[in-house]
Amino acid sequence: MTFAESLRAGQFPVALEITPPQKALPGVLLRRAELLGEAVSVVNVIQRPGRQSSLEASLQLRGGRFEPVWHLVTRGASREDVRAQMQSAAAGGINQLLCIRGDHASGDGADTPTIRETVAMARDLMPGATIGATLNQYAPDAAAAMRNLWPKLKAGASYVQTQPVFDLEALRPAAEAVKAAAPETAVVAMVMPLLTIGAAEKLETRIGMRLPQRLRERLAGGLMDDAWAAFDETLAALSASPLVDAIAIMTLEMDAPEGIGPRIVQGLRISGCLRG
Repeated sequence: MTFAESLRAGQFPVALEITPPQKALPGVLLRRAELLGEAVSVVNVIQRPGRQSSLEASLQLRGGRFEPVWHLVTRGASREDVRAQMQSAAAGGINQLLCIRGDHASGDGADTPTIRETVAMARDLMPGATIGATLNQYAPDAAAAMRNLWPKLKAGASYVQTQPVFDLEALRPAAEAVKAAAPETAVVAMVMPLLTIGAAEKLETRIGMRLPQRLRERLAGGLMDDAWAAFDETLAALSASPLVDAIAIMTLEMDAPEGIGPRIVQGLRISGCLRG
């Protein structure tokens, strides 16, 4: 099944989110995509400055056994840029994309499309594609974040992907709002194993949020088993929640240290996330 088919069937699909290499290195790209092996049904390819583009990397992965999710970044792009990328993606068989603003420094032009406009363009130019938008459950103005989301869903986005989740209760208000207003919209929760307090503090700075105090205390204790137990508990809570339809796993490292992949898969199994 494709990711979209698994969502519709209620199978709780698992995605992996990776960063492409700095240039076209198929071996590196494939190694990163294979981190979780058969446990995942789709691979999200991040778009970052100075790296192989998400579209190029997604097209390379499309030729193998992986279903890629192209991250289409609109910041600084013109409508013609976006249109040309969509046409290339459609010609290459890309059938899933996540429409995002992006966090690089390029400024928008007068012709830069909004995410709502981008979703609508994708609906027209990539018929049958599964289109996603992002949801920041940590946004300072939660009401404004939700108001910004609704036009994207009305334009054709069928799922929302969150920021990393470490506590289901922090996600609950936003996820409940999505399910109440658009119950057919799938919520894909990003999940990330944090194994040290240093990694936790780095992430807090990067995305502008504060981790649950209980998690910080567990990581500060320095016990690897306790850190993994916290990750497993988050997975189990998300798997059991009717508010969450799928998860996307991301690691802090572009190339995760040896043993991380199998341990994540172990957590997916014991938490009930792998249902196929």
